[in-house]
Amino acid sequence: MVQHEKWLTGVEDLAELADPAEARAALGAVVAALARCLPDAGREWLADRLPSPEAGPARDPGPANLKSGTDVEAAVARRLRTTPERGRYLTQAVLAALTRTDPALAEELRGRLPRAVVETLAPAGESPRDAASHRPGVPTRLSDEEVARGLRHLTGWSGDRHGIERTVQLPADRITPLVERVQREARTMNEHAHVERADGGVTFRLRTGRDGVVTEPDLWLAERIDEAVAAVGSGGRPG
Repeated sequence: MVQHEKWLTGVEDLAELADPAEARAALGAVVAALARCLPDAGREWLADRLPSPEAGPARDPGPANLKSGTDVEAAVARRLRTTPERGRYLTQAVLAALTRTDPALAEELRGRLPRAVVETLAPAGESPRDAASHRPGVPTRLSDEEVARGLRHLTGWSGDRHGIERTVQLPADRITPLVERVQREARTMNEHAHVERADGGVTFRLRTGRDGVVTEPDLWLAERIDEAVAAVGSGGRPG
């Protein structure tokens, strides 16, 4: 089994991170994204071979719908609330550190990942510091094309640059726990989710500000809602 501290130190070194907490967050985000490239059996295989701090993210709920390196870097970026470029460099650092720490596991993992993921995430030999890592103070509104591209990585969402929504069908006893979890996630991200309950389900609507625009934080929250649906709605019928 790969050694957690050695892997973490490798990520700090290769990604040039000064704060160990950043390395832990990056490691968890990348593992969770890579797990979403694998079928359920592959996800269990990965979790069984990782130390406990990373085994949890490997089993994180979420559809196995990441098919390319671009998908992975976008998922990492949303989870860490950074740019896709930064997401790519951090993912490359995590994989490179795994190769340094446990070459056999790294090689087997690459063999299980889609080819499009492995090819896109091959190390580019460029410092992660060259990627933008700051968080904009004011989120940039997205175009219809950018919203559509973001929705392709989510489950059951629809909408355009004016707002996005998802309706979930669940047993009545799971709706309140789901809504409460979503509201906690929204508060943590300093975002807001409009919730509309109906018989047998609930609809979540996301947009930024009164003007009714969609920004990157709305897509980040949508992904957290997907994770909440998968966790709280287990056994139900997510829509």
